[in-house]
Amino acid sequence: MKTASALFLVVFGMLLSFVTVHAADAPGELDPKKILEAIPKELLKDISGNPAKRKEAIDAASQKLQEKYRDQASSLTIRVRNTNKSNGRYYAHAEQERVRVSGTNFTVHFNINLDESENEKAARIKPGDKITASGRAYVSLYGSGSNYTSLTISVNDAKLK
Repeated sequence: MKTASALFLVVFGMLLSFVTVHAADAPGELDPKKILEAIPKELLKDISGNPAKRKEAIDAASQKLQEKYRDQASSLTIRVRNTNKSNGRYYAHAEQERVRVSGTNFTVHFNINLDESENEKAARIKPGDKITASGRAYVSLYGSGSNYTSLTISVNDAKLK
């Protein structure tokens, strides 16, 4: 009986490690709040409260986000506002969101830049559809003269799920 229990535990442990390895390889969902919370607090403080340091802080924060997220396997789920086809591929865009992190206001833009192999499926996407796609992440932060700083979240060369 002890051998059967031991065998069960070994097999079960191997199954868990197999599942864990594959879960780690799975693309992560790009969440704007989590992305923005990765910005160091001192930069967020300068973005929202120090006009003299605002541009410098936005550039530094954008650089940190790009280093962290660029080309990472990721997925994004959006409610489609519109699509367009350019340079042989489709692009899907979502409505903007407003997010507040550590007292700083952000406008978030979502884009899915589909791989050309997805053109047949992409042609059927309509405004209001909810889609999920996986691809290479691109995250960028930029500011204007207003109080809002914009975060763009995109997946490039994306495949629809």
